[in-house]
Amino acid sequence: MAARSYKTDRGIEFAVSGLLHLFLLAGLSLVLLVPRKPPPPPAPMDVTIADDVGLQAAAPQAVTPPAESRAPDLGAPEEAAPPAPAPEPQPVPAKPKPVEAAPAPKPAESAKPLPAKKPQPAPPQPAKPQTRTPSGALAGIVGRGSGTAPGAKAVRPRGSNLGGVMVGVGNTPTTSKSTAPQAAMTGAAIMDIRQKIAQQVQPCANRQVNPGPGANQIRVSVKLRINRDGTLAARPQIVGHDGVDDSNRRYVDQVDDRAVSTFMGCQPLRGLPPELYDVPNGWSNFVMRYKLPG
Repeated sequence: MAARSYKTDRGIEFAVSGLLHLFLLAGLSLVLLVPRKPPPPPAPMDVTIADDVGLQAAAPQAVTPPAESRAPDLGAPEEAAPPAPAPEPQPVPAKPKPVEAAPAPKPAESAKPLPAKKPQPAPPQPAKPQTRTPSGALAGIVGRGSGTAPGAKAVRPRGSNLGGVMVGVGNTPTTSKSTAPQAAMTGAAIMDIRQKIAQQVQPCANRQVNPGPGANQIRVSVKLRINRDGTLAARPQIVGHDGVDDSNRRYVDQVDDRAVSTFMGCQPLRGLPPELYDVPNGWSNFVMRYKLPG
């Protein structure tokens, strides 16, 4: 009896264990079959672009834009010249025939007895009526070629129309020389030159020592006379001050000396546009603003 009950208990245990394994396998299969939710996309990142820091620059002078050049006028009006062959039908009418039949040259032949005495004057006489009264076809050709015959149509000259002025048309050579438009100093160019000079003299400015409290509030306007190679043509000239009050007035001269030392110590200046050197308000004479660091 004990052995039978033991076998029964073991069978129950195996059955329960098998069921548990089946449930476990079913649960794992369900977990594997359930689709996973994709991770949420990362939130977009806002990017803020800081505004450029502007430098103090003189107001740009108005620059007169160069005259606008218009494209060459080679349009249909000039192409319409083919209708000019209209004069060609003129030789066709019978009108020229009476002119040719006119015995204009015959009188010259009848006058041959007179040239017998003087053979030389006889040849010019038949030549004159031909030049005076050409035939209809010849008159049309001469009229079109020279434009001096009566009834001749004026031939429109062909050329390039630039700004309302015909170029390449005329009997007399022009003495004017075409020159390229001169570069002009604009506000953007002034800002660019100021920034380039400031970057190059910054190491010399950083070496200057503050003489006292409030001296770093003084702003000095310095006029630079610059050669084409970037060297200074003369000692920098102090032309103005800002930010001076009773508390820092005693430091003005010391700040001026430091401003002059800054620009003289970091010459020659490099990378300045050569085409803007000697134009009006060019960088040959340039005003910079200096301020002690801090």
